[in-house]
Amino acid sequence: MQTIIQPEKMKLLPEKTFSLQRSEELFQQAVRFLPAGASSNVRVYMHDPFPILFQKGDGPRVSDVDGNSYIDYLMSYGALILGHRHPNVISGIEKQLQNGTMFGTTTELEIEVAKMITSMVPCAEVVAFANSGTEATMEAVRIARAATGKDKILKFEGHYHGHHDYVLFSVDSPSPVSGLEASPHKLPYFPGIPDEISKTVLVAPWNNPAALERILKKNQNDVAAVITEPVMGSQGVIPPEKDYLKQLRELTIKYDSLLIFDEVLTGFRLAKGGAQELYGVKPDLACFAKALGGGAPIAAVAGSRELLGLVGPGRIGFGGTYNAQPLALAASKATLETLLQNDAEAFQHMARMGAKLKADLTDTFRSGGYNVVINQVGPMVSIYFTKLRRISTYRQAMQASSEKFKTFRDEMLKHGVYMHPDGLERLSISAVHTEREIEQTIRAAEESLKALRTQTLN
Repeated sequence: MQTIIQPEKMKLLPEKTFSLQRSEELFQQAVRFLPAGASSNVRVYMHDPFPILFQKGDGPRVSDVDGNSYIDYLMSYGALILGHRHPNVISGIEKQLQNGTMFGTTTELEIEVAKMITSMVPCAEVVAFANSGTEATMEAVRIARAATGKDKILKFEGHYHGHHDYVLFSVDSPSPVSGLEASPHKLPYFPGIPDEISKTVLVAPWNNPAALERILKKNQNDVAAVITEPVMGSQGVIPPEKDYLKQLRELTIKYDSLLIFDEVLTGFRLAKGGAQELYGVKPDLACFAKALGGGAPIAAVAGSRELLGLVGPGRIGFGGTYNAQPLALAASKATLETLLQNDAEAFQHMARMGAKLKADLTDTFRSGGYNVVINQVGPMVSIYFTKLRRISTYRQAMQASSEKFKTFRDEMLKHGVYMHPDGLERLSISAVHTEREIEQTIRAAEESLKALRTQTLN
């Protein structure tokens, strides 16, 4: 497709012994000056004994500080929807740099990007910009509470909606303290969240409409909104069951609650209008980040004119010095314009690459006699080492072996493929991954499984 920019030619790995010595040395410095060695826990979580430090990215590939190069399936956790250093994004940022980096006022560019989003996203009549997915979901929750006059928010077990207190419950629910699956216990994800906040949050199992209705019915006078990932992406990739999102929409209407789609992962990735377009379900509010900026820090809350019309001075607050920062807007505009080229063919391309990766990996594992489930929605892919036949719930995902995934992942590194070592993260495919990268990934998987025959992966 014409929107794909071919990367510089780089070998999967240099002809030398695989070494991560420089990454280790730099990480030893990092732990002296950064908490746990990073400014985000996920950058060090599961990285044992130390994370790999990247130095340069190019298209679908990345190089580390030791000179190793990899096909990149981290893609900055999905933010790099056009790959590393896409020339359109770079050009947009450079052009804006000549005019200024910050103004603290509304800009024409801000209006242009808002118009683009409203033309793409079904629920978007009005758009308000923020800087991160965390900020977007935090603002959406506040809008919902103010608009309905209710205090409680219902979220789902295993869903992650950012790093603010109101949504940091039951993101990870270890057994046996997690309670029954149909009625999960509400567990704070981190220390430091006041007990009073927990009283305003309800937790339900996902992909279970009967359990959801029971909880909504019991709390119908108190629930301001239900917030959900339309495709569960924080415990690997778990798609909604057939008609589940439509049932979710019907139940929120029935019990007079708003519906918030957290499309930070799915937005501008599964379709030009995100998951709400793909599944034909329109929420009241939707939150976007990651792919929206193509690598720049920007987020948005989108919704009806009626709801977002309540935001303003003397009404519902929405603020931030860096909201709608011009450099990020320039990157966002370039990203969206590129994704829309050739009748938005980029989305079909990414979906084809995701389907090919799933099919080819499935054949590779099956031929090797390995027990895995591979879930895929568009360009989002997850590999679960499990004897289960399918993964459709959070509790099923938690039964998969993280140790087996990490063993496989560590071998894949030696063959030039980078995946996050946590098997409950996603493999993210960008618009610049091609069949070439998929085929090289499969060859790496074949070689990795040969090397692991003496280890227990089954």
